[in-house]
Amino acid sequence: MALVKKKSTPVSNGSKRTKAKRKPKPKPQPKKPNVDAWLEKEDTHKQEALEQGSREFDDADSLSVHTLEAVYGKESGFGEDLGSRGTTGAAGHFQMEKATAERMGLTVTTKNDQRFDIDEAVVAEAKYLKKLDGFFTEERNLGSGLETIPVTDLDERTKFVLAANNAGEGRIARAQALAKAAGKDPAKWDDVKEFLKAAGASDAKVKEITSYVDMTKDYENKFQQKSEASEEDKNKGPTEMKPDSGEGHWITTKNGKHILIDEPK
Repeated sequence: MALVKKKSTPVSNGSKRTKAKRKPKPKPQPKKPNVDAWLEKEDTHKQEALEQGSREFDDADSLSVHTLEAVYGKESGFGEDLGSRGTTGAAGHFQMEKATAERMGLTVTTKNDQRFDIDEAVVAEAKYLKKLDGFFTEERNLGSGLETIPVTDLDERTKFVLAANNAGEGRIARAQALAKAAGKDPAKWDDVKEFLKAAGASDAKVKEITSYVDMTKDYENKFQQKSEASEEDKNKGPTEMKPDSGEGHWITTKNGKHILIDEPK
């Protein structure tokens, strides 16, 4: 008679197998608000450059070193996103297009692009903002029958300056004219911005312009509360641009200083 093997039953030792516990994923650190993050990047050199740039402003405007800080943050994240040297498009600390930069006195070549030198770029940006402020201080003929309409309230005028910095003074003047024709106040930004699309801006561009003005004004207010940059240089008068041979390229040293390296001709 054949023997039938019985299956052996494993003996339990009384312990239960437990699954290894997974380590909880680390919680993402909250992102610092833009202004706080940018202020950490504002070293002594950048702060002094911004203060020097504010010398382009005066009592006839409401522009300040904090306006420059706000625009700097909005345009390039305080020098985080600079773009390519020599390009005709927007580049450098304040994302100026080549044509605008050259109008403001900067040299723009592949080897020497002063849009990438904070000392020069901030003065050029301040000059440009002051120029835009002038367009809306008094009636200005922009050609082709287009004229700006004065905005007497200084804080309100800064909104027009920021809008023109993003979209050009012509488009803003056109929106002013349309607002006036519709019985709205052409010196009030909340009225004028409603006519940006009729002035030729796409829906996306309208959103960009209005967001640019709102965010930059908000940044300006926060910089005013938190920044150590001094407003005392305003009204001291412009500083002269550094002489430039037009040859060479800019480098940034470890201590943050920007130096022009001459190129052999």
